[in-house]
Amino acid sequence: MFRYLPRFLSLPIFLLMLPAGAPAQESTHADAGALTAEIREATRRYDDALRRSDATAVEQFWAPEYTFVNPRGERVTRAARLANLRATRTAFDSLAHAPEEEQIRAYGNGDVAVYTTLLTIGGRYGGQTAQGRYRALVVWVRRDGRWQQVASQLTRVLAP
Repeated sequence: MFRYLPRFLSLPIFLLMLPAGAPAQESTHADAGALTAEIREATRRYDDALRRSDATAVEQFWAPEYTFVNPRGERVTRAARLANLRATRTAFDSLAHAPEEEQIRAYGNGDVAVYTTLLTIGGRYGGQTAQGRYRALVVWVRRDGRWQQVASQLTRVLAP
């Protein structure tokens, strides 16, 4: 069909003929309120474990393939984060979410959720004092009836 078209025209026409891909859409989860409550509760329990520096409890919230992108832009594995917690190089004195900044969106069949918020953190990270406000993004996945993080990122919010 395209053999008589100049080469520079054939690619755009071919692309127009492809079916449009469906973008990722938010779930129409029947009980979005219940899912939101589940993510808030998982987040509350996770934060509590972090404040107590309970590496065993925190470990349950991180999936085996979990990856963290820290405020310095470094990719940190689950094993490295757990080692920091166990060595008390990472410890939180305070960890507060700004409720008005919180967003929870469910995807697929309600087994994936993206949580974003604004956090105020005080404590140590990687052995260095860490205080300030951070934008947080966490990807939660429900597996075997419980929520686990597969990825998270913190970005420091600079004062205006």
